[in-house]
Amino acid sequence: MKSRRDCLFEVVEMEITTVSDVETRRGLTELDVGTLFHCILFAYQKALKDILGTGSAVFVHPVLKTVTRMSERQGINLIRGETIDEVFDNLSRLIEETGFLKEFRFEKLGPEKYVLHLDGCVWASHIPEELKPKDVTCPFALLAMSIFEKVLNGRVRVADSEYFKTGTRTRIELL
Repeated sequence: MKSRRDCLFEVVEMEITTVSDVETRRGLTELDVGTLFHCILFAYQKALKDILGTGSAVFVHPVLKTVTRMSERQGINLIRGETIDEVFDNLSRLIEETGFLKEFRFEKLGPEKYVLHLDGCVWASHIPEELKPKDVTCPFALLAMSIFEKVLNGRVRVADSEYFKTGTRTRIELL
């Protein structure tokens, strides 16, 4: 029989396999975590630009390669399709299904030139107010850029996002 002390300090093991498991255990929601990661990323980008100016762009391509490598290692298959158009169409559906964005679409400007349009982003309304992200790239655009580089086996031109009340617009093209 367990003593009162043993019951008081009983450890409940809980396997954490999804974000909602973390929410149950710690009290953070997916939106809280996303907000924190957006803030961290924007703060780093802004600090780099403030200190290094345009030289901060040298960090983008290594970051994109890391995103690709980590996605592959974790089995996150974001590249579905034979052409970049198919891959972007499938990515748009996949991202929209998360519910974090109402619209995630690519406008084709020409061969290997696109504009990523985000609208209805759950973070768009308060991130710009808090951080005033000018001269930084939206995290979703960085994700799209990493996929673009991988599929086309090239390097993207580093582009800042344009921020609006409910979303962003980012040009994506090869150098």
